Amino acid sequence: SKHTGETITQSTATHQEKYGHPTLLFWWWRLQQVLACALPPEVIHLGYRSIGFEQDENGVTAYFDGDKSVRADLLIGADGINSLVRKTLIGDGEPRYLGSMSWRGVSEYNHELLNPNELIFMKGEQKVIYFFDVGGGYRCWTLRALMPKSPVHESAAEIKSRIVDQFSGWWEPLRGSMEATDPEQIVFSPICDRLPLKSWSQGRVTLLGDAAHPMAPSLALGANSTFEDAYELAQCLSQSSSIAEALTTYENRRIPRTQVFQAQSALAEQRFYVTDIGTQDPAKVARERVAVEEFHSWVYVYDPNSESRLKPWREISAT
Repeated sequence: SKHTGETITQSTATHQEKYGHPTLLFWWWRLQQVLACALPPEVIHLGYRSIGFEQDENGVTAYFDGDKSVRADLLIGADGINSLVRKTLIGDGEPRYLGSMSWRGVSEYNHELLNPNELIFMKGEQKVIYFFDVGGGYRCWTLRALMPKSPVHESAAEIKSRIVDQFSGWWEPLRGSMEATDPEQIVFSPICDRLPLKSWSQGRVTLLGDAAHPMAPSLALGANSTFEDAYELAQCLSQSSSIAEALTTYENRRIPRTQVFQAQSALAEQRFYVTDIGTQDPAKVARERVAVEEFHSWVYVYDPNSESRLKPWREISAT
């Protein structure tokens, strides 16, 4: 809706009704704990900072700070957008800045105007805000704004004070959640991605998640696509006769899909800051809505046990 309260567009269908499963909003830290609890404690090793690796025909050795090393059959670089493994394999430089900065925080907060399991999206002049329930009485807010890339010169308290001042006249629950956030827990970072790769692997080393296909957060596909990567890689390793065969199949299954994710996420990041949607040609808005729905269907109707998941987006769109 507009700031006047006038409705621009609406949809009554739920994610469950459209795609067969609900939308889940969670605190990333809590998800990490859930995943960690599913593993034997002896397989998680903290305090290992990667500094490089070497491989030969028999295996790969990963090196860490403190003169530590690990020998293995396969190295999976799941070390994020600034991946050291990717830097060594590909050497494609720094991430690409997409023109906006992000501030995000989580606070224990409630208000009579807030509903459980609710996600609220707001946009203003060159800025957008997500505000949503992450469970356990906590709310997450994410602010993104178009601006030149800038390093952090302010203290945590100064960053929080500036954000709260900027939104002094905004919706009370949003402002209250920001005020309740520990300044040391506010994360300030540039929105970046990287250009898609034609290959993620060399020998016994491959990439996964943001290390392979970092994308703008506009479509919330980063974690989703990483889970898909992990499932497909596990399947390929369990069903292939060699690591080389497994990694080739993994790339064939994942690269075409994630290339679309990266391109569409970058496009959506720019569209976030369009503020004249209420004055656009209704026919154009309707066509764009159909295209978005078509893309969402291709993304979310993902069955890991069906060969249909491997069909390209345009092929599915035409059927």
